[in-house]
Amino acid sequence: MKIPNGWKPFEFGKAVSFNPKVQFQRGEQYMFIEMDDVNPADKYVSGKEKRVYITGSCSKFRNDDVLFARITPCLDNKKIATAAIGENQIGFGSTEFIVLRAKENITVQQYVHYLSKSEYIIQNAINSYVGASGRQRADANFIKKVIIPIPKIPEQQCIASILSAYDDLIENNNKRIALLEQMAQQIYKEWFVRMRFPGYENSVFEKGVPRGWKWEKVEEIFKTSSGGTPSRKKEQEYYGGSIDWIKTGELKDTFIFDSEEKITESGLKNSSAKLFPSNTLLMAMYGVNIGQLGISVKSSTANQAVCVFLPIKPKEYSLYYSFFFFKSIRLHLFNISMGAAQQNLSQNIIKRLNYLRPDAKILLDFDNIQKPFFELILKLSIETQILKQTRDLLLPRLISGKLRVKEIKEEQELLVK
Repeated sequence: MKIPNGWKPFEFGKAVSFNPKVQFQRGEQYMFIEMDDVNPADKYVSGKEKRVYITGSCSKFRNDDVLFARITPCLDNKKIATAAIGENQIGFGSTEFIVLRAKENITVQQYVHYLSKSEYIIQNAINSYVGASGRQRADANFIKKVIIPIPKIPEQQCIASILSAYDDLIENNNKRIALLEQMAQQIYKEWFVRMRFPGYENSVFEKGVPRGWKWEKVEEIFKTSSGGTPSRKKEQEYYGGSIDWIKTGELKDTFIFDSEEKITESGLKNSSAKLFPSNTLLMAMYGVNIGQLGISVKSSTANQAVCVFLPIKPKEYSLYYSFFFFKSIRLHLFNISMGAAQQNLSQNIIKRLNYLRPDAKILLDFDNIQKPFFELILKLSIETQILKQTRDLLLPRLISGKLRVKEIKEEQELLVK
């Protein structure tokens, strides 16, 4: 790698501390971070719960340390994040993390985060994989030997500041989206769980629901479908096209803008994958993501683990109501899936689910109230996608020195003038 002017070459392990020591008290509770807690698109990971520390068989870290996934496919998916567990706090987690920390007078922690997210470090780590196929792990000793150019600390701070500005905006948007989602869900609960919809005082209830509302089977409301997987034996012919192909891991109760993998027209024609329209509701049927939902922003396909809901009578259908209804029965879906040999749902199970169909006017009123929430969520989500794309374009250029901080400042000064 070319060394930019004013930068110095370092072995990665001499610029950054690997798995630095952290002292724990056995029997005490600390924040625990699992691999599933890490979202590759997010800068920070917080963990969901505290656990009692018993054994030394884990990764140990303090607040602001970088957690770097070392196992496939987590590393391939760039599961790398900074621990956000509270100032001066310590935590522990999956044994599959390599913990990275800045070395005094050589690197700063924010810069270490972006350095570890760079394609150069990730690809070298992937190239170091050892172990059996499917459960390979990056070799920390190999990664330590990778030569990287490092700028002086003031330039590191400037690079981190530029990239952090994007991450701060992304985090702010995510908080706003979460708040909007909570508000929208509370309206659903108020209307359809507590049954305090407009005019409820004058409604006649029969068997717990207002007269005119009906419990029907899902198959009476939707034509359900699932996708398919083009043969991996024809990887070059069937994959790498322009058609979105959604998998269960991408269903996260929000809009889906883009799929991790795409298929070709040939892959679509020669598999059971089907093209469904934009604004289609999707549900995960297999594994740990059972019941997770997604709304496709554009026409897409999916694999066989995804259930697709296509309304039989589109004019009498509410996407927003259906989204919250299926979200509200997720625990039930999980419980009925536990009866199978594996944690799976099937289309037959989903078709036989009871579905509460409210009065058409109530659905229309609900749609009119929810529409602004979902439109703003969509707008913020699009902004977030653009911010991520811009950050991801800048990151490799700044980390490699191909784009220098002074060039960005000069461009900003010209814009101001």
